[in-house]
Amino acid sequence: MKSLQFPLSVRIGLRYSQSRKGHGFLSFITLFSVTGIFLGVMALTIVSSVMNGFEAELKKRILGVIPHLIVQSEATQQVDIAALQQQYPQILQATPYLQLEALAQSPGQLTAVLLQGVEPTQIPAFLQQSLVAGAWSDLTKQPYSVILGAGLADELKVGPGQQIRLLLAEGGSFTPMGWLPRQRLFTVAGLINTGSEVDNGVALVHLPDLKRLGSKAKEAPQWRLSLTEPFAAPALANEISNFPAVAKVTDWRDSHGKLFSAVAMEKAMMWLMLLLIVAVAAFNIVSALVMMVTEKQREVAILKTQGMTDTQLFTVFAVQGMNNGLLGTLTGAVAGIVIAWQLNGILSLLGISVVAGVALPVDIQPVQIFFIVVCALVLTALAVVYPAWRAVQVQPAEVLRDE
Repeated sequence: MKSLQFPLSVRIGLRYSQSRKGHGFLSFITLFSVTGIFLGVMALTIVSSVMNGFEAELKKRILGVIPHLIVQSEATQQVDIAALQQQYPQILQATPYLQLEALAQSPGQLTAVLLQGVEPTQIPAFLQQSLVAGAWSDLTKQPYSVILGAGLADELKVGPGQQIRLLLAEGGSFTPMGWLPRQRLFTVAGLINTGSEVDNGVALVHLPDLKRLGSKAKEAPQWRLSLTEPFAAPALANEISNFPAVAKVTDWRDSHGKLFSAVAMEKAMMWLMLLLIVAVAAFNIVSALVMMVTEKQREVAILKTQGMTDTQLFTVFAVQGMNNGLLGTLTGAVAGIVIAWQLNGILSLLGISVVAGVALPVDIQPVQIFFIVVCALVLTALAVVYPAWRAVQVQPAEVLRDE
């Protein structure tokens, strides 16, 4: 079986890139550029994986509690939810829904709260797993029971079995003593802990109890839609708005859109800054190749007199530069993947704790790693164009006339 034979220009380029004898300073510059690409790609891989993890945790913890889409029916006609789910298979779950703003009062505290009416048998999966005290069935065992977010319960200084007063501005009435809000005593039946800011302001009650308490019960019914991909909610909302009997569709961006936009902006800026590090390291290859072209002018001239074409000569130096860039990129990507994979173990070994008792979320996405590698190689390819072009411009007659 014949061994793989590269074209002559590629073999010369690889030989130049591996030969360092008598070129100490040139070797240092080359090593510096390769190390820079290695560190840049490694850092970009690690940071991107951690940012992906944070984004995934936010999506799970926040969008696992709030509705992805809220569909409101027309006053005279109800939406056919079964037909809607059949037409849009990305809808995981559709449940009756009501949400009201209220004030929660305990013996020593008063704070704003977002009341969500739910059916215990139709709780989203992540919300079911977030229950840390009580049971969802407790909402139906005793009328006017409530499950509080852990942060809200701490602020009100209440726990399961204790009572709080919920006051609703809407539906209030005027009395001889003035205007009074609609209010009712609720018994705390349990606590949820999602590990997000939602815990500080959400309270869940049985849907019929909330309908009896709030005046919105007389309005057209609403439906809470949970999707397979929450980030697809805006596009799906535009389609569902044209569905028969749908009066209004709102998505999660109305309440938490700014938070996720800020995360996306931070992620993009981190990408840009780290990619600039890779770019600086890649363009250090220019210095090494220009020096190589200057030192190898005699060899270049000889090669041209031997019949090597400009394209072949360009390939010699392009291969040399790309070989260095490929070495730094691939080793950086592999190192970044390994470190990201074992990041929490490495931090624990070094005694570093970002948040006490909490592991950094890491989400390594192969497509993103591939994109990082491609970007680094493209930057390297742009960096080798000028030195390779300089080599092509060498005039053999001028270089060899004094030989």
